[in-house]
Amino acid sequence: MPITTPFELRNYTQHEFGKVAYEVVHHSFKVHAKLGRIFKESVFRSTLKQILGSRSVEEFEIRLTHKGFEKRLYIDLLVDQGCPFELKATESLAESHQCQLIQYLMLTGLSHGKLINFGMDCVDHRFVNSHEPLNQRQRFRLDRVDWVDSAATDRIEQTAVDLVQDWGTGLSRSLYKETVIALLGGEDQCCGFTHTKWKGSQTGRQSVNLIAPFLAFEITCIKQDLDHYLSHLRRFLQNTDLESILWVNIVSGCLRLQRITKE
Repeated sequence: MPITTPFELRNYTQHEFGKVAYEVVHHSFKVHAKLGRIFKESVFRSTLKQILGSRSVEEFEIRLTHKGFEKRLYIDLLVDQGCPFELKATESLAESHQCQLIQYLMLTGLSHGKLINFGMDCVDHRFVNSHEPLNQRQRFRLDRVDWVDSAATDRIEQTAVDLVQDWGTGLSRSLYKETVIALLGGEDQCCGFTHTKWKGSQTGRQSVNLIAPFLAFEITCIKQDLDHYLSHLRRFLQNTDLESILWVNIVSGCLRLQRITKE
C-alpha cells in the first residue's frame, strides 16, 4: 500500500469528533493556564499525552512509499484511534498550518481534525475538515499545454502521473517536489544553477531544478490565477540561460503540464 499507518483508524462523524475535541480543548486551556505560552510545542504535546494517557498517541506516523521512495509524516497527537490534533506554539495560526492538517486528513482518510495553538495569550483552536478520500483524489484530468514529446517531457510526465495515481492530488507542493526530485535521481542530479541576466549582461546565479542541461522543471500546486504565475515564469526564463521550463501544476482533480519556451 502506498499510504500506511500503524493501525486502522476510525473515521468519526462531525458530532462524535466534536465531543472528543471539546474534551481535548478543555484540557488544553488548563495546560495553558498552568504553563503559559512560552514553552515549545513538544512540551504541550507531551503534557496532553500525559493527561489523556493510553487514549492518545504522540507523533502518529503516516508512511508514504512510491517506487522506492519513502516519506514519513507525523500527526502531533492522535486521540481515540481517529481524532487528529495538530499543535502549535506560535504567535498566530496560519493558512499553512491548516493545509498541513488537511494533508494529514487526506492521507489517513479521516474527515475531521483540530488545530490548537498554545503560543498566544489565550488558546486558539480551529476545526479543520476534509472530504476527499484517496479513491476520489486518484481520479484526475490530465491537461497538456504546448507539451512536445521528448525524452525529458516523457520522463517528467510519467513521473508525475505515476505519483498522482498512487498518492492522489490535493497534497502539498513541498511533498510532491521532494518526491519528484528523488525519483529523478535526487538533488545531486536535479539541483543546479542558471546564470541570470539584465539587458544581456550576466548578473549572477540562480538555483533551479534541472532535468537536462538548460531545461528546468517547476512543481506547483496553484489553484487559481495560473496566467499570473505563468507570466512570472516567462520573465524568469527570458532573463536566464535556460532554454525552456517544464511546469507541472497539481491540484485537486487536475494534473497540468505546460512547456514554456523563450519568445
